[in-house]
Parts: sequence; structure tokens; C-alpha cells
Amino acid sequence: MEDIPDHALVAEVARGDAAALRALYLRYERPTFNLILRLAGNREMAQDMMQETFTRVWTRARTFRGDQGSFKGWLFTIALNVTRSELGRKRHGVRHLADDAVEHLPSGADGPDVLVARSEVGRLVADALAQLAPHLREVVVLKVYHQLKFREIADITKTPEGTLKARFHRAVAELRERLAPAGSRPA
Repeated sequence: MEDIPDHALVAEVARGDAAALRALYLRYERPTFNLILRLAGNREMAQDMMQETFTRVWTRARTFRGDQGSFKGWLFTIALNVTRSELGRKRHGVRHLADDAVEHLPSGADGPDVLVARSEVGRLVADALAQLAPHLREVVVLKVYHQLKFREIADITKTPEGTLKARFHRAVAELRERLAPAGSRPA
């Protein structure tokens, strides 16, 4: 099933094909889990949210419209909504990732984010990211860690591109301020 396009697999899921769901899960497990974990900041909660995300894919596959966007965008929208809902409902907010969670984030390849996450700087960045307001953190995670374009992020979050760009620049400024050495911060 590796060579079957996403839209065809989703159509099979809509017909009740569990093997097609498994193929989609295996294809998107790492990026989806990374998204949820970076937003939730807690591995156990992220695992629960991951399960809920793919349960919704199973139950809502009939609503997917391939002509209106990619499966990845649709999946990330579901994951983002599940994460927002769970964090709001449980009122846990974001907790800092434990050192071992940052060091072992699963990824498709050892890209720049994995290399940074394995270092002390990565821990500092993860802590600073966790302190951002959720709407700012979402944009940074989707833009930097998942390398999505603002147009794709707009589709996922249902937010205008201009708003996302402003949020991204504000988030970068806040991160820069939080990560600046104590002596170089403006008084």
C-alpha cells in the first residue's frame, strides 16, 4: 500500500478498510505525533491525542475532499483541533517537555530540528516555545518544525495568511527575547 496515493487510501478508509487506515497511520505517524507533542508538551497526553486523531480519521473519512486540499493538511487540522480541545478541556496548558522527550522526538529524518533538539540549545528552545501563547506556538511548530508554507498553515488553522505572518513574527521576537543572554536583554 506504500505506492497508493493518500486520497485513494482515504476513500478505502471511508469504505471501512482498516488496512488502508493502518497504511495512512504508518505514513503520517511521526509528523503527526511531533505536531501534537510539540503543542501539548506531554508525551502521555500526546499519545492519547494521537489515538483520538486517528479515530476521527476513521469515523470522518467520508468528509475528506481531496479536491479541497491534501490529506496531510486535513490530518493536521484534525490533530490541531483535538489538541486544542483536549488542552482547553483539561486545562493543563502546555507543560515543558522533559529532557528525554525532547531528545527522542521521532522524526522521518535527522533534520535540523532533530539535531537542535538533541542539544542543550534545543532544551532551551523547547522551554521558550512552551511559554508562548498557544496561537503563536502553533504557527512556529507548523512553519519551522513541519516546514509548511503560510498558505498551508492558513488552510489547517482556518486563519488568514496575514494574521499568521504577524503571529509568526511576534513569536520569533518573543523567542529571541526569551533566548537572549541575560546581559544582552534591553532593560
